[in-house]
Amino acid sequence: MAKLILLLCFFGACTVSMANEVTVFKCTIKGVPTFSQTPCAKDAKVITLKNANIMQTNALQSENALVIDTSVDDYLEVQQIERDIVQLELKIKQYQQEYAQKKQQVGYMTQDKANRLGANSIADAIATETAVLKQRFEPQIKQAQQQIAALTQKKQQLNQQP
Repeated sequence: MAKLILLLCFFGACTVSMANEVTVFKCTIKGVPTFSQTPCAKDAKVITLKNANIMQTNALQSENALVIDTSVDDYLEVQQIERDIVQLELKIKQYQQEYAQKKQQVGYMTQDKANRLGANSIADAIATETAVLKQRFEPQIKQAQQQIAALTQKKQQLNQQP
């Protein structure tokens, strides 16, 4: 209660006076602290308050809010990066599994199919088909790995910011 009265007196004095300092008197009347612009008792304590520069105070609050907002934004961005990395890792596993399945199917090559592909032998046909599969899947896997590396680097940069 006393703080509220002091605060009200402070703001009231600030609006009346344009001076850098405001004088307020504190008295205790019947055990209750009382604040006034004039001495309210013989034992009144003089309290000098400095005017608050509201523009400067608001600017400091805005800067603090910006730091908090930035750190929250960074945290959310790091969380999104982690989700993206997990998705890319799953995509790589999927590519690898698909490559392994198709490679296994190529291993079941028959002489008839090898002849249709224009190969001299089953081994040549298997080698040719495996090379085609490798050319198809390797770039996709490398691209996903590069994206993971870029996201990891961005995540580290965000974690290092104050």
